[in-house]
Amino acid sequence: MGLSDRYDILFEPVRIGPKTARNRFWQTPHATGFGTDFPGAMAGYREMKAEGGWGVVFTEATSIAPEVDKSPYVLGRMWDEGDVRNSRHVVDRIHERGSLAGTELEYHSSVSYVTEGRGLNSRGVIPVAGESGLAVSYAGTCGAMDVEDIEEIQELHVKAALRARDAGFDLITLHCGHAASILAHFLIPYYNTRTDEYGGSFENRARFARETVARVREAVGDSVAVGLRFGVDTLDEPMGLGDRGIRADGDAPRFIELMDDLVDYWDLVIGGFDWGQDAQSSRTAGENHEAQYVGHLKKYTTKPVVNVGRFSSPDTMVKVIRSGQCDFIGAARASISDPFLPEKIRTGAIDEIRECIGCNMCVSRANIGNGRIVCTQNATIGEEFRRGWHPERFTPAKNRDKNVLVIGAGPAGMECAMVLGKRGMDNVHLVEATDALGGCLNWITKIPGRVEWRHIIEYREHQFAKLKNVDTIFNTHLSADDVLDYGAEIVVVATGSKYILDGVSPFDRRSTDFLSVFGDRLLTPEDVLDHGKQVGERVLIVDTDGYFVGPGIAEYLARKGGHHVAIATPAEALGYYTKLTMEHSRMMADLRDVGVTVHVSSTVTAASAGTVTTCTPDSVIDLEADTVILVGQRQAQDDLYRDLRARANEWETNGVESVYRIGDCARPNFIADAIFSGHRLAREIDAPHPEQPLPFVRERRLIESHVDDFVLGGRANSSIY
Repeated sequence: MGLSDRYDILFEPVRIGPKTARNRFWQTPHATGFGTDFPGAMAGYREMKAEGGWGVVFTEATSIAPEVDKSPYVLGRMWDEGDVRNSRHVVDRIHERGSLAGTELEYHSSVSYVTEGRGLNSRGVIPVAGESGLAVSYAGTCGAMDVEDIEEIQELHVKAALRARDAGFDLITLHCGHAASILAHFLIPYYNTRTDEYGGSFENRARFARETVARVREAVGDSVAVGLRFGVDTLDEPMGLGDRGIRADGDAPRFIELMDDLVDYWDLVIGGFDWGQDAQSSRTAGENHEAQYVGHLKKYTTKPVVNVGRFSSPDTMVKVIRSGQCDFIGAARASISDPFLPEKIRTGAIDEIRECIGCNMCVSRANIGNGRIVCTQNATIGEEFRRGWHPERFTPAKNRDKNVLVIGAGPAGMECAMVLGKRGMDNVHLVEATDALGGCLNWITKIPGRVEWRHIIEYREHQFAKLKNVDTIFNTHLSADDVLDYGAEIVVVATGSKYILDGVSPFDRRSTDFLSVFGDRLLTPEDVLDHGKQVGERVLIVDTDGYFVGPGIAEYLARKGGHHVAIATPAEALGYYTKLTMEHSRMMADLRDVGVTVHVSSTVTAASAGTVTTCTPDSVIDLEADTVILVGQRQAQDDLYRDLRARANEWETNGVESVYRIGDCARPNFIADAIFSGHRLAREIDAPHPEQPLPFVRERRLIESHVDDFVLGGRANSSIY
C-alpha cells in the first residue's frame, strides 16, 4: 500500500441527509471574533479552510434572537435579513471552493448576558427550563417558562433555521451541549426542575428537544441537513461539576436513539458544564482524548457521526474511521494551525503539516470576549481578508536581491527568516548565539505538559532544510561591530527578552530587594530550566507574571522531588491567563496532587534571611525559603538594536540599509505575538517603511453613506456585501 493509498479512506465522499461531503474532514464550529458583523473577515477565514480541503466548513455558535445574545462575545447571529445577507456572502465563498457550509444555531439559555438586546421580552429576562427561575451564578436573573414560552422559543428556532436555509447553508446544527443551550438545559436534571410534561422523566426532559428538532426539520424541508451537537458528561470535571451534564453511560445513548429518526448527523463532544473539557490543551489531553467518552456512541445511531479531539496525525484519523468510532474527523484547532491539513494529506505532503501545539491561545482570545482569533503556529490566521495573507503562498519580495541578517533564532527570528526565505530573499542568515533553534522554547518545553510546543521549532526547522537561501549559524555572538561588518543590507534583531530580578511588582510598582538578601539563591525561570542552577530544599516562587511559567516551574520542581515548593501571587488567582486557555482548574488540581502550597491575593512586603513576608487581606504570613524564584517582569534584550541605532551614521559606509527589531526584543509578549511580529515584518519587508505595519482592511459602517463601506489605508471603498 502506497502512502496515498493509506489515507484514501479519509477522502471518501459521505452522504449527510440530502447533501454529500467530498471527504471526511469536518471543520467544526468555533469562534473567531468576526461573527456575522464582519462578513469579509469571516468569509476569508472560512474560505481558506475550504480551499485547504475541509469538506465541511462550519461558521460558529450563532444566536437565534436578541434575547440570548452573548455580547461582548462576538459570535454569529441569525436574527434578521441582514444576518442572512452577510451569511450568504460567507456561504458563497465556501461553496466556491467545493465544500459544504454549516451553521450552529443556539439559544444560549441562562448563560447569556443579553447586553445587546437587554433581554426585554414577555418571558422575563432570560428564560430557563426550570420553573424555579434559577440562573447560573454569573448570568444574573432569569424567568421561568410556561408552555406558551416554550412554543415561542421553538418558533424562534424555526425562523432562524429558515434564515439559515435562505443564506444557503447546507447543514444546520442545533446545539445541545456544554450545558449552554436550552436544549441541553431541558435535558439535564440539574437545570430542569419542572414537574409538568417537560420535566421529571427522561422522556419528558427530552420532549423539548424532540419537538424543536421536528419543527425545524419540517420547516426547512429536505433541502438542508439537520443535526445535533450533543455534549456528554466526562464524569471527572473539576469542582464537582460532573453532575451538570448527561452521562455517557447513562442517558446519552437513550437520547441518541430517541432523536435518531429526526437528525441527519451527530456531532458528539464532551463537557457538561465546563466546555474546557472539550477544548483541553495539550498540557492535559492528547490526541483523540474524547474517545473514551464518545467512542462507543456511534452504535446507537444509523446516521454519520463527527468526533473531535485535536486530531493531528493522519494515521490516527485513519484508525478512528476504520475502527468505527466515527465517520468524520472533526477539528477546530487543527484547522486553525493548518487550514491546509487535508490537502497536505491528500497530496502526500505529510511533513508539511503545521501541527497544532494545543496551547489554546486561540481559545483564550474567544474567552476574552471580543478578541480576534490568533494562533501561535499560524500567524496568518484571521488575516486572510484583513491583510490578504495566505498560509501557503508568499509573493516574491520586490527587494529580494538584498542580503538579510536575522539575529536570534527564537520564535520571532525563526518565523521571520522562514518567511523571508519563502519570499525569495537572495541570502538570509539566521544567526544564533546558542547551539540550537528555539530560544525560550528550549526551556519552556521542559515544563510539564509543554513538550508539544516543540512543534513550533520542528516545523520551522523542516522548512529551513528546504530553503536553500536560508542558512542557520549557531554558537555565534554578534556585536554591533560584527553586524556592521557582516555584509548584510537588511538587519533584523530578534534577541528576545529575559525575566529580571528587580523585584518590582506590576500590581503596585513596589520593589522588594530580594537580591541583597538571597544573593545567588535568587533565581529566574531561565536560571532553573535553562541554566540548571542549584535549587534549595525550601522553594518559594513569587509569581506576578500571571500565565503558565510560575505554576509550571512549581510543578516541575515538585515532581522532580527533593523540594518543598510554595508559590505566592498578589493576583486573586494563580496563573490567571490559564483561565482563558481553559487550563486553570486542572492546573490547580495537579499542583495540589504534587503538594505545592499556593498563596493567592498574597503581596510580598519584605524579605529577610530565609524568610519572605507576604500580606493577604486577612493575615500576614512568613514563608520560609532557601531559594526564591522570581517569575515577574521580562525585559527586552535590545542592547544590540540600540547600539546599532546609535551608530546609524555608519550604516551607509558598511552597506547597511535598515535595522529592525521584532518579537520580545521590541516588546515582551506572548509567543504567538512574537511569531506574528516576525511574520509581519517579513511579509512587508519590501514596503516603503517595513517598521510600520501596512494598513489593514477595516469593516465598519460609515455614516452618511448609502452603502456599507470599509476603509483600507484611510481610503473608503464600496463594500461587496
